[in-house]
Amino acid sequence: MSLNSTLILVQYHMNRYFTPILLIFGVTGCFFNLILFSQRQFRHISCCTYFLFASLMMMFGLLLGLIPHVYSTYYSNPVDKQSIPCKFRGYFSQSFTMMYRWLMTMACIDRYFSSSLNSHLRSLTNQRLANRIITIVILLWIILPLHNLYFLDIKDGLCTITRINFAIYHSFFTFSTGGLFPPLIMIVFIKLIHRNLVLKRKHRQRNVSQRRKSSTFRLLYSRDHQVLLMLFVQVAFYILTTIPWMIFILYFSLTYHPGSITTNRQIIQKFLRYFTEILLYLYPTLSFYVYTLTSKTFRRQFLNFICSSICNRNQQKILMAKKQNQWQNESRRSRKSSLIQLDTFGTFSDKTLSSNNNNE
Repeated sequence: MSLNSTLILVQYHMNRYFTPILLIFGVTGCFFNLILFSQRQFRHISCCTYFLFASLMMMFGLLLGLIPHVYSTYYSNPVDKQSIPCKFRGYFSQSFTMMYRWLMTMACIDRYFSSSLNSHLRSLTNQRLANRIITIVILLWIILPLHNLYFLDIKDGLCTITRINFAIYHSFFTFSTGGLFPPLIMIVFIKLIHRNLVLKRKHRQRNVSQRRKSSTFRLLYSRDHQVLLMLFVQVAFYILTTIPWMIFILYFSLTYHPGSITTNRQIIQKFLRYFTEILLYLYPTLSFYVYTLTSKTFRRQFLNFICSSICNRNQQKILMAKKQNQWQNESRRSRKSSLIQLDTFGTFSDKTLSSNNNNE
């Protein structure tokens, strides 16, 4: 079996078995994220607002990015055959992906502000400012990827940038804005958050009275540790799923020479592009499960939501059963009353007939 046939077979099986699993688990997880972050206790927390809109963009990105791969298992993929699906899928896919990456970055910055001892910085973590930043991020990534609508097209059975110079620019642009700056900003602000938490811990140790020191300090220390752990796992997982794609984009940009590329190299590059793109969808797919595993608060809220949903359903079933029983009892009573009325009417008519006969 040739190299081309082998890689095509591997890609086919990934599209048939692995990609639908990513799609199902990813959309389900994003849906639960949307439900939990829109709960009353999270609704007025600016950081949770970033997570809410990031989860929405993750869901759109998963649907737009993975459905064509699943579709290509059974039918011809229109993204690699027709110009319009190629342009729009490339534009919206990059737009939604960049939106959730930068919204997650803004969430890290927001957490840094909220953990600061400086009251002015803490005042920046408000819902109004968060809504403005979310609007700016969304508008920015609606505008910046517009070049995809012009330069993306079908070439050699593949949806790609058709102009060489712009392909190199596009690779560096995507690498820097999607793979380099967001992780770097997240790492820097995680270090700053850790510093803020250490300073807050020392400040509490000085201010909390000796009697309340043990219980209060443990509670606050556990909460701070939980926040830092959730941030660290989130950023580490994001970087791990992004590194293969970053390496491929950088390699492609530095070694792109169309005239000197052999057939086997083109085949390998095409497969690596597909494989690293699939790996990118691991982060939005598993974001909900990462939150659930690393955060007790998030896990508790999720379990409370499940329990409340089940209890509400049971209560509705009980109420429906009670109403049905009441209706049945009322119907039985009405039947009994109608039968009694018929009996009384029958006895009354018999008496009147007998009295009439006696008079005659």
